[in-house]
Amino acid sequence: MPPERARASAAVALAVVAAAAACGPRAPSRPPRPASVPAQVVYDFEAAVLDGRAAFEGLFDFVEVGAFEILLRRYDLLGRLPELTDEERADLEADDGTPYPPERERRNVGNFYKRLAQRTVGTGGCAAAPPRWRYNQLLGVAFEPLPPGHEHYEALRLRVNAQLARGGGVIGIRCAGGKGGLALVYSQRDTARGYDIITIYDDGVP
Repeated sequence: MPPERARASAAVALAVVAAAAACGPRAPSRPPRPASVPAQVVYDFEAAVLDGRAAFEGLFDFVEVGAFEILLRRYDLLGRLPELTDEERADLEADDGTPYPPERERRNVGNFYKRLAQRTVGTGGCAAAPPRWRYNQLLGVAFEPLPPGHEHYEALRLRVNAQLARGGGVIGIRCAGGKGGLALVYSQRDTARGYDIITIYDDGVP
């Protein structure tokens, strides 16, 4: 090979090496998205939390979060949440069955991002698990009819139960790179993602 061509080839080789070094090590690729919806919820939740608060909030249907939460408060009042203080009872009794507005729920759920979501996910390695707390386990169970005097909640009860009946339920999440856990309630959708999260609860730190 002529000296000029040898020098040119060496220069090209050095440029390729320098470019590869500038790019740094290649980030490990994530495994394929799983087939089952509960596993997809956990898979997407981990990715969204690692991506940032906006991606985390994008997993939720805040209209249905508001409906779920106001209905749950009525069941809390009637015994699901034991040992209420007088102040807590008075607060629950003041509800009239109107769902919380989505703007309120976006704000409230968004506040969970640093305090609960990042704590749980940490650096990742998340997997589905049964919710630890009994209260959270019941979040995926259809709401039974309310006693007389609460008929104004019936339409809301049917609405939330319809969300759970659409292939929905509750799933716990635990992550090797984080601590504690969360309970995620989801409902299936005819969308590219295939579901929305309709409420989220702390599931404790062992």
